[in-house]
This record gives sequence, C-alpha cells and structure tokens, in this order.
Amino acid sequence: MSRERTDIKQIMWRKKVDNSLLGQRKETTIPIPYVDKWELDKHFDFLKEKRYDIPIEFQKITYEGYIRKSKIANRKNPVHKLFIPNDLQNHLKKVFLMSHIRYLEFLIRNNKKTKQSKLMKKIESETPFWEFVDIEFFPLDKKFLFVAHFTQEPSFPELFKNMVESPKLKQIEDSLFGRSDHKIHKQSWKNRSELNTELGANNVVYTLLDTKNKLIYVGQTQQDLIVRLNDKEFYKQIIPYWTHYRYDALPQSVDRKGREAIEKMLINSYATILKNNINVNTLKISEYKLVNRI
Repeated sequence: MSRERTDIKQIMWRKKVDNSLLGQRKETTIPIPYVDKWELDKHFDFLKEKRYDIPIEFQKITYEGYIRKSKIANRKNPVHKLFIPNDLQNHLKKVFLMSHIRYLEFLIRNNKKTKQSKLMKKIESETPFWEFVDIEFFPLDKKFLFVAHFTQEPSFPELFKNMVESPKLKQIEDSLFGRSDHKIHKQSWKNRSELNTELGANNVVYTLLDTKNKLIYVGQTQQDLIVRLNDKEFYKQIIPYWTHYRYDALPQSVDRKGREAIEKMLINSYATILKNNINVNTLKISEYKLVNRI
C-alpha cells in the first residue's frame, strides 16, 4: 500500500494515469473544480494569449509544457488543457510502466469497431490496477508539480524496464500511432553487463567505449546486437576490453549501404576530434583514441 503524502503544499489533483498522459495527443483536460480552485483564469490572461508556456517538474527534473484554454464542439464551456512535452511523456512511461504497457494493449486491440471507452474498460477489468500522479499548481512560480503517488510494481521489473526502453517497442509505438517509418531510435550509454538484456536491437550503428584505456570504436550490423558484440574474436585485436556501449536503431528501410554510409560518417566525425588510425587531421580534444582502422 502507498502511504498518503505529507509533503503536499498546494491544492492537489490526484489524476489517474491514462491515455491523456501517455497517448499521442499528449494533453490532459483539467477538471473544472481544479480550474476554479487553482484560479487559472486569474493567473493566465487567456483573452490576451491563447497559450502560456509553463514549467512542469517531475522527480526533480523540469520540463517545458504549456497550458491553454479553448472551445470544444458539443461543450458549453471552454476547457483548460495541460500539454505534456515528449521528454516528460517518456519519463512518465518509464515510471508508470504497467499503465504504459496496458495502453499499448489498447492500441493493438483498437479495431474501431468497439467504442474506445468500452474497450478500455474491458482491458482495465482484465488487468485491474490503477496508477496515479498527483498534480499541484504553484501560482507564484506559475509551475506545475507532478508526483508519482502510486505505481504498480511489474512482476518482472527489469524486463519491463528494458522493454520500455527498447527500440523494438518504440517501433511498435510508431506503427500504432502512424508515425514515420524513417525514424532513428537513439539509446543511452550502458554498461557492458547490460548487453544481454537488449531486446530487438538489430539494424543498428553502435559505439563501444573502453573507459580504462581511453578507446572508442564505431561499427554497424544487421544482425542482433547481442550476437555481434559477443563475438570476442572480432574485437580482440581492436577493442577487447570495452566497458560501455550505445547504439542507434535504424529504420528497416535502411540497408547495408545505408548503414555503412552512416558508419563512415560517424568514424570521420570522431576522427576530426580524436586521435585516430586513419590519418585524418584531428583537433585531439580528448585523451580518447578512435581505434577504427578504415
């Protein structure tokens, strides 16, 4: 059970985490009682400006969102909407893992034959849990604060964490949302020990780092990244003791020639600023050395 908070400083809206926060539109309608309690029309002159940029703080990170007031068809009164920036939404997806996965289940099963609200209720009855985010408005700073009040612990938390961060799941999201199939999914640096947790990492351009010997290597592969990077024979003469890796997952439309072109571009870019073996004039801005040979 989640204990009730003791650090609430302003009037708080306890909001259920749903598709208004996790979905493609990235907006949530503020209920009228909270519009009134927060005195939003007093603090924002919506007759003068249609929207106002506002900071949204979540887990000590501040994001730039915005608030606006607009009229909607079939509604007597205008509504106030809070817009969620992409980076905040990605953060919310990681914290509220189970709600995010359940929403993807909804998107997969949404065939437009069943009313969306009815379908979501059915899915929620099949997986009965709810997660909540507390939202406070600070009038002096004109800032919103998000606090994760209750989260549902996944049965396999590390697996779910890797699923949410994996390029394969991001590609599924792009497909469900009808986004461009030319998108490159970027990954952060990870320790070598995390390699075997990667899911669906193929058709990638990757970078290896040896933090002890100050070495860096750039490569590309169509095959699964786990298989590629576990090939010790391939790296033993180049960068055998690499400690970290990162990669960019390319669209499936990018073939071998495309990967090689991107790899060559990255190698030459690194060579202009690092010591290298390919006879490229460099500024040598770091102690690291690029170990690619061609």
